[in-house]
Amino acid sequence: MAQALADIPDIIDKNLLVGLNTADDAGVYRLTDDLALVYTIDILTPVVDDPFGFGMIAAANSLSDVYAMGGEPKIALNIIGFPAKDDPKILGEILRGGQEKAKQAGVTIVGGHTFNSDEIKYGLSVVGYIHPQKIITNAGAKPDDVIILTKPIGVGTIIQSLLLGRSEGIDFKPVIQAMTTLNKTASLAMREIGVAAATDITGYGLIGHLVELAEASKVGIELWASKIPIHDGALEILAKGIFEPGITMNLSSFRSQVDNKGVETNLGSILFGSETSGGLAIVLPEARVADFKKKYQNQVPVIGRITKENPGRLMIIP
Repeated sequence: MAQALADIPDIIDKNLLVGLNTADDAGVYRLTDDLALVYTIDILTPVVDDPFGFGMIAAANSLSDVYAMGGEPKIALNIIGFPAKDDPKILGEILRGGQEKAKQAGVTIVGGHTFNSDEIKYGLSVVGYIHPQKIITNAGAKPDDVIILTKPIGVGTIIQSLLLGRSEGIDFKPVIQAMTTLNKTASLAMREIGVAAATDITGYGLIGHLVELAEASKVGIELWASKIPIHDGALEILAKGIFEPGITMNLSSFRSQVDNKGVETNLGSILFGSETSGGLAIVLPEARVADFKKKYQNQVPVIGRITKENPGRLMIIP
C-alpha cells in the first residue's frame, strides 16, 4: 500500500484533521469548532458459513475503525459484492446480520451499493461524530506509556483451520463471540479516562498495526509475548503446519521493523497473523490502567510499553 500511495499528491485542506499521513484507522474532517466527522470503509470475504453471523462480523469490523478513533458512529452504507447466480436469501441474511449489529451500535444504515462479483464481499462505509479536540489517533504514544489489548488474537489462524476442514477439537464459539463483540464499550472507557493513542487490530495483525503506531508516534515498542492473550487452539493449529496467508503477508510487510529477542517460532508467527474484528490496542500511562479497567468492567492485559529508543521499530521479548 505504501508503494501504491507513494505518488499520490498530499491533500491540502485545513479541515482535514486526520488523513493518509499516519496510516490511521479512519479519516477525520472538521465541520465546526465543536464537530468533526470520522469516516471509514471496510469490506470482508466470509469468515464463517452462517450468512447472518458473517453480516454481524463484517459490520462490527467496519464500525471498529470509528471506535478506535474515539468517535461515535452514526450512519452507514452497505457495500456488498454478490455472485448473480447465488441465492438472494443469502444476501438478505448477510444484510440482516449487518443491520442487527449496526442497530446494537446505535447506527442507522441509510442505503448502500451492491455489485456482481465472483465471491461474496460485505462491509460498511461508516460516518461518525467526534469533537475535534478529542480525537484519539495512533500518533500520540509517549515513552513509558503502556499498551493494553481488549481481545485475544489468533482469529486468522483458527479461521484457516476451518476453511481447510482441520479444526478438530477447537471451540469456535469464543472466536465468534469476540468477532461479533463491538469495541463500543472499550472506546467509551478510553474516551472517559483519556488515553494517549489507540488502534484496532485487523488485517495487518497485532505486529503490523503496532508498527504503524510506532512510526506515527515516532517511538519504539517493547512487546511482551507471554502477556498477549491468544484464542485457545491457535498455537496448536500452527504446530500442525497450518499457516494462514495473513502471516506471510504481514511478515513480508513488517518483519524488517521487528526484532525478535528469542520468542518461540509459532508464538512469534501468530503475532503477525491477520485478525478479523479484533480488539483495540490502547496506549495510556500505567497509572490509568486501573481506571480503564474499572470503566471497561473487563480484565485487559498490559502487553507492552512505549520506549524512546528505536523509533518506528518493535521489539518482541519472551
